[in-house]
Amino acid sequence: MREFLIQHGAFLFWAAVAVVSLIIEAVTAELVSCWFAPSAIVSMILSGFVDIFWVQLLVFLVLSAILLAVARKLVKKRLATKGEPALNADGLIGRTGVVQEAVNNIAETGSVKVGGLVWTARSLGEEEIPPETVVAIREIRGVKLICEPVSEAQKAQNTNQNEKE
Repeated sequence: MREFLIQHGAFLFWAAVAVVSLIIEAVTAELVSCWFAPSAIVSMILSGFVDIFWVQLLVFLVLSAILLAVARKLVKKRLATKGEPALNADGLIGRTGVVQEAVNNIAETGSVKVGGLVWTARSLGEEEIPPETVVAIREIRGVKLICEPVSEAQKAQNTNQNEKE
């Protein structure tokens, strides 16, 4: 066992560094320690050819610094989003739907069908919106769509867009 460790100690050390750095990255998700893993793998491969540990360490440090400086900036820039992304129901804002049940804020009734699903709805204004009216979704409050009737010009535009999809 001792001979094995003497012979393959550097290889095992760099393998452990690679695994530990990936575990740390999985826990923190800061895009810092993940760049040590490829550097450790290169040093691990290098340990099969070069027995001098400080050369392996130097390669590890230089490669880690390069990856950390260059790749991190590129990945951060690629992952950066402007504001909050529209998720789930937020993706409905700006779309149109058809009133299924009259939308009446005072009576707290109303439903709108959007994308094949029926949602509880309220009017943006105070007016009642009758069934079969095409409405535009302006916002979402809780689980209710806040909508307003669409003008004839907007209806024609939306019909053309829906036909293209």
